[in-house]
Amino acid sequence: MRCGDLSLTVSQRKLACVFDPALVLGHAAGPTLALRLTRVFEGWLTRSFWQVLDASELLQRRALQRDAALPDAHALAAWIALRDSTDAASWKLRWVGDSLPESQVGDEAEPDLVERYERLASALSARTMVRDSDAAAWARGLDPVIGALDTLALSACLDGALVLSHCTAAAHPWPAQALGRAGLAAIELDPMPADTLFATERALVRDAMASAGLAPLAESLPRLAVLHVALDPHVADLDLPASGDDDALRDTDPWAGAQAWWYRV
Repeated sequence: MRCGDLSLTVSQRKLACVFDPALVLGHAAGPTLALRLTRVFEGWLTRSFWQVLDASELLQRRALQRDAALPDAHALAAWIALRDSTDAASWKLRWVGDSLPESQVGDEAEPDLVERYERLASALSARTMVRDSDAAAWARGLDPVIGALDTLALSACLDGALVLSHCTAAAHPWPAQALGRAGLAAIELDPMPADTLFATERALVRDAMASAGLAPLAESLPRLAVLHVALDPHVADLDLPASGDDDALRDTDPWAGAQAWWYRV
């Protein structure tokens, strides 16, 4: 009697990684970068990312007028083609939409994820005095700081998931600049303290990107950067008011005491 074949599969959830819209929309290589990173990370797109795609026709007209900062035309076209040719269930990327049915959050996500995101985003906008009309204006152009507010809210909602953005030698990453606009500081880990887990994480991120075959592609992009934002658990666990109640949001600010760190990859 022959023994049956034994098949064993071990599945481990990948680290969540929120892609800053200015990175994946602002550079021609952005779509390729995001898709390859899904091999090694649980990639998340922001709501503002989808707003840009929904406003693509308007953005293409504005490209002729040159009256607004715009996403890269090749990146925008590639994302639109991918959206039009892929059904929602087949997407390797995740996102938070206007409601849970319009979101792609995976089976492991908490049932109140979308509601929590809404409240965190509203509270962060209140800190920066960003009105709904200002936030919607990002879809008509490319304000990377306003777009990064959405990135930060999603990262905080995912328990401080790493944010992948980019920076130059003269400027901090857009999410760090957005935190500054909200009255919060992001600590730059430069030089990187060798005895911290951030040093271990940077090595992990580098190894993951290399294993995904991204070494040549990364050379065509500005210096990549990772940012983490962590809410004060004593504040974040409080019941937040409804997103439309601005006065209550100011009285119960989930971003009070938040901490953030960033480093160059």
